[in-house]
Amino acid sequence: MHNYQIFSAIIAVIFFITAFVLVRRDTILPGSALRWTLLSILILILGVFPQLSDIAAKFLGISYPPILPVLFACMILLFKAPLNDIQRTKDRIKLERLVQRVAMLEQKINQNTDNNDGLKKGSVKG
Repeated sequence: MHNYQIFSAIIAVIFFITAFVLVRRDTILPGSALRWTLLSILILILGVFPQLSDIAAKFLGISYPPILPVLFACMILLFKAPLNDIQRTKDRIKLERLVQRVAMLEQKINQNTDNNDGLKKGSVKG
């Protein structure tokens, strides 16, 4: 086993441990942890068996096999960025609606408090 294979295996184990710890602390959702776990397994496989990258590159017609994982990572990032924007937009809309609902509820509470104060003052005078 070469040094770079050992290094890749260590990185994969660190990714796996990080995902596990983050799920245990409720920092990330289990679905995200699954992606991190799959990524760590992929890193482990490609790190230990780099010839798989050569085979896949040859199959896809790529003449420089080490660029294949880089292209794969770029494709994932380009796919993930719009998904994150969509999720952030949905979360922002939910937050704005919640703020509006809280404001309406506070207004109703203030109106009820004012009405109750008016009734109490009226009953004290009467």
